[in-house]
Amino acid sequence: MEGIDPRVFGALADGATLDTAALQRAIDAAPRGVAVRLSGGTFRSGTLELHSGTILEIAPDAVLEGSPDIADYRDCGFHHREMGETLSFLYALGADDVEIRGGGTIRFNGSAFMDWDAPPRFRNGAVLADPSPELVAETICPVRKRPSQPVFFDSCRHVRIHDVKAVDSPCWTFTFSDCEDVEVERVSIDNNLRIPNSDGVHFSASRRIRVRDCDFSCGDDCFAATCITHPDGECRDILVERCRMRSRSAAIRVGHNASHVLFRDIEIADTNRGVCVYARKSGGAISDILFERLRAETRVFAGDWWGNGEPFVVSGAGAAGTIDGVTFRDCSFVCESPGLVMGEGGNVRGVALERCALRHEPGPAPDACKGEIDLRPNVALAQAPWRDGEMLYASGAEVKAV
Repeated sequence: MEGIDPRVFGALADGATLDTAALQRAIDAAPRGVAVRLSGGTFRSGTLELHSGTILEIAPDAVLEGSPDIADYRDCGFHHREMGETLSFLYALGADDVEIRGGGTIRFNGSAFMDWDAPPRFRNGAVLADPSPELVAETICPVRKRPSQPVFFDSCRHVRIHDVKAVDSPCWTFTFSDCEDVEVERVSIDNNLRIPNSDGVHFSASRRIRVRDCDFSCGDDCFAATCITHPDGECRDILVERCRMRSRSAAIRVGHNASHVLFRDIEIADTNRGVCVYARKSGGAISDILFERLRAETRVFAGDWWGNGEPFVVSGAGAAGTIDGVTFRDCSFVCESPGLVMGEGGNVRGVALERCALRHEPGPAPDACKGEIDLRPNVALAQAPWRDGEMLYASGAEVKAV
């Protein structure tokens, strides 16, 4: 069986008609392992549920487009600890063997849910007279009600996302919560850089993850491994390799409980903060994290994003959790601020920089937008204690540089 055409179920694919019902009928009718194939048009839709064995194939000449109307999205039934109700475009709960592929585009219409008329807000509360369009483009746009988890998987097994392009997400683009055996390969994510929380791929309490050969351009973290949705879980056995990243927040974020995570051959450019490893306020443990052959260029952006141009931050400040074993090996950084390693009461240990190079390079943001250590969400420290030209600032932590 070659695949199921949603037009048989009434889809028009004209880019104007809402095809939600027809697409869902096609997904529901597809036998396990038989693709629902979108081709030759733009399929506009609201919320769609994927099942065990669903294959959603978006051909290179097709677009799956999210409705710009929030009324076309429904709560999938998962209560998200940070976002509340989970309004998704595509979701699967407790499913296995789910695949999204095909070479086509998922266009989320995220910009439709932003308040573009709001005045820009600059870092440190700076008031800039007649700011340039370039500086305004670095600020955060306030959000209206939006789809909060556009592509969301919870308690799923054997999920594969490959050879698709995702554009203009209104929030976390692909989220995997309590999932196992996930592959994300040859995926391009191109989000509006003013949209907050527009993460690329976010793994929460998930295991056996492979992310390869991807391009991420995101207003928020390009890659995140946390336990936000399941605080007692752990992210572990993760490989991220040969990826390119650009972010207004952190290109890479690891937090809560995480172990056995390897990043290698990563390129980070035009980014606010390269790498962020954070201990949790209430406890937990992070261990055995390796960054190998990572290259990053970071600078301060004028908007009020978390971070301040650091190449990396490893922080247990304000946290009861621990960090033990974070290694940067054969990495190079061109950065506006020093790398930070900060702990309290010995909760940060075993941080190593092996054959790493750091070079300072000032950025174009106004001075009024600079000059802080920013360790949100745990703590925010207002003064920068490092000396001019200093490339590594460590406090209350065990750090070895060789």
